[in-house]
Amino acid sequence: MTFTEVIPYLYYPDADAALDWLERVLGFGPSTRWRMGGAQTKEADIHVGDSRVSVSGRAPAADEGGGALLIVHVDDIRAHYERVRAAEPTAAGDPPSKQPYGPTTFTVIDPWGYRWNFWEGEADPP
Repeated sequence: MTFTEVIPYLYYPDADAALDWLERVLGFGPSTRWRMGGAQTKEADIHVGDSRVSVSGRAPAADEGGGALLIVHVDDIRAHYERVRAAEPTAAGDPPSKQPYGPTTFTVIDPWGYRWNFWEGEADPP
């Protein structure tokens, strides 16, 4: 058996607001939205480079993994930090910093509580 990819599936009570925020602030996209006959998005995919994240338009249940941390590799961490800061200054948090385990990182917590950790470089094994 060969694994080919992992697709995170995140729950947002308002998928349209979340997708708009992810596109505007983090620079993700484009997104594909399925409204299923209603006015609001029920299911969606949003591109993050060559990867994608699936989104559900409902609040998560208590047992559906609220402690997620999503790591996104970028090729220019400082440029991405400045992009986030320009789009939404309060979302940017602390500037990128070199970690003792290798990469340079910064974290954004979206308005729904998901932690997006941006990395430049790889972790160095101990």
